Amino acid sequence: MGFEEINRILFFTLNDICPIATSRISMMSIDDRYAGYPFLRFRFKEKDKNDVIYSKIKDAVKDFKGLLSWEMITFDDVPNYLILPTYVYSDGRPTSGDLNEHLIAKYGENLYRKMIDQAIVDIPNLAKAIKDKFHEQ
Repeated sequence: MGFEEINRILFFTLNDICPIATSRISMMSIDDRYAGYPFLRFRFKEKDKNDVIYSKIKDAVKDFKGLLSWEMITFDDVPNYLILPTYVYSDGRPTSGDLNEHLIAKYGENLYRKMIDQAIVDIPNLAKAIKDKFHEQ
């Protein structure tokens, strides 16, 4: 599976479960995979933020065993959810500054890049884990 497909597979997996209202398909920059941490921001069309579908996906993400740990989060002040590696917000939500710069300063450039590479390996398996969770029902 090529980078372009990996970069979009989670979006398409979730969109197959229920149509997505948000427009960003890619999890990373297509020009430079190291330009930022991988994440998918999404919400479903015609689904309330507290709909049970989100808790099912959250459970699948939390239960996923990959090279990295992953989570699905949301904040009270936004309508969307994020699926991302746990390390991104391990210190909480920053109040200022660039989050990527903060992560590079915290982990160092080499480890930061390694974690992005690990995420690229994990993403297709994470998408499969979510898909399997919905097909077992």
